[in-house]
Amino acid sequence: MTLVKWTPRPTSILNDMDKMISNVFENDWNFPVRSKTNWSPPVDVKETDDSFTLTADIPGLTKKGVNVNVSDGIVSISGERKFENEKESDNYHYRERQYGSFLRTFNLPETVNEEEITANFKNGILSIELPKQEVVLPKERQIKIS
Repeated sequence: MTLVKWTPRPTSILNDMDKMISNVFENDWNFPVRSKTNWSPPVDVKETDDSFTLTADIPGLTKKGVNVNVSDGIVSISGERKFENEKESDNYHYRERQYGSFLRTFNLPETVNEEEITANFKNGILSIELPKQEVVLPKERQIKIS
């Protein structure tokens, strides 16, 4: 299995309509059109000759608040950004930051050496190094017909 290069789809007219409705009702009238309770940190996937690197922006969390697991050819990143204590008297005009738990999973190519995966978290950026291993192709042999 290999990673497939991501090609963004062109935005549809429905996305444009959704943005227009959000702009009218959320910004002008301060009525939430929809709630965004789930969030997902953005992730970049880079490939070199020796490895893959997953880089995720997870601001507001510490190293202890982020979990990285590998199981059955899948690497998962999870955590939770706690909601700030707010008072009833707080009057927000606009909120873009999202809170709550998140989970991102990625299927690993067969070339990844799962035993050598490492992770580093610094300044809100998680980097996961996925080293490649050499794939041994089965040898061809001729079968005698009896």
